[in-house]
Amino acid sequence: MTKPQPGNQPPNIPTFDAAPDIHTLRGPQLDDRRITLEQLRAFVAVAGELDFQRASSQLRRSQSALTQSLQKLEDILECRLIARRRGQVEDLTENGKRLLPLAEEILSRLSAAVESFRQPALQGRIRLGVPDDFPLGNIAGAVRRCMEANPALRVEVTSALSSVLQDLYRNRNIDMIIYKRIGDENTGVPRPDANSEWQNDMDTSLLHRQPLHWACAASFASPIKGEIPLITFPEGCAYRAAAIQALKQQSIGYFNAYRSASYQNIRAAISNGLGVGILPQSALADDHASLNGKPVLPALPDIELVTTYNRQNPLLGQFSQQLLRNVDFGALKAA
Repeated sequence: MTKPQPGNQPPNIPTFDAAPDIHTLRGPQLDDRRITLEQLRAFVAVAGELDFQRASSQLRRSQSALTQSLQKLEDILECRLIARRRGQVEDLTENGKRLLPLAEEILSRLSAAVESFRQPALQGRIRLGVPDDFPLGNIAGAVRRCMEANPALRVEVTSALSSVLQDLYRNRNIDMIIYKRIGDENTGVPRPDANSEWQNDMDTSLLHRQPLHWACAASFASPIKGEIPLITFPEGCAYRAAAIQALKQQSIGYFNAYRSASYQNIRAAISNGLGVGILPQSALADDHASLNGKPVLPALPDIELVTTYNRQNPLLGQFSQQLLRNVDFGALKAA
């Protein structure tokens, strides 16, 4: 077909011989088809370990192959994801921090999809209890992904204090619980009765452990004198039991300056300088200061996150495996 000449154009129809290509104005286009799962795995591993050698060991890949995958990902995204200095990882860049939860979500969804083909889809109803006084990572997202992979599965989530969850489980009003307890057996914190009938078939696993901190507002400069103004959860909270027992053992007086069952309210009360609270390390906010090691306050034990369900129920066992693979306990690592 002969290309029309400008002189043969119909009247009133302008020519665009000099019009620029719109793509040249936008610059190179990002192409998500070039990004591979290996590149995302390399980035997530390095971001989690902040060390190339440990990340390569985790993925069972050579350090050079890991570095190449990460560099290719950075080239595709046209930005730095890892801040390096003399070949060592310093930290994630702002772009790296932005990408990390997205990459983890992609890999988690893929794992859940693959797992759904390895065994029959789960079906039935599960009553799950989770603590409302502990930062539990992406538990809601994990439950959602489990139900997406198992359309016939129904999960009913109850959030409450750990002591309440244990009572619900003992009374068979809930099927599976994730709760917190003190690592020290001699804290006076209620534990499941070893002689109870329901414990004989119970499967309990430790999920995570981290230190407890005496916490106050960063601006709380006044030295603590006299009774300690405590900011605590209600009776039955493991933090509260551990703190009060530690104070009594040292004959240190205290009073309840603020008490709430709301995790966010407790953190806000500490931030506003109402007193001294007890929080796990992962729950300390930027405007909180740890008083651990101060001469006035006694040492605190670690806090443990535990899951419990009836091992005789195969549905609960399979659901537990799927759920815990999707919960980001890495977000709770000590800072």
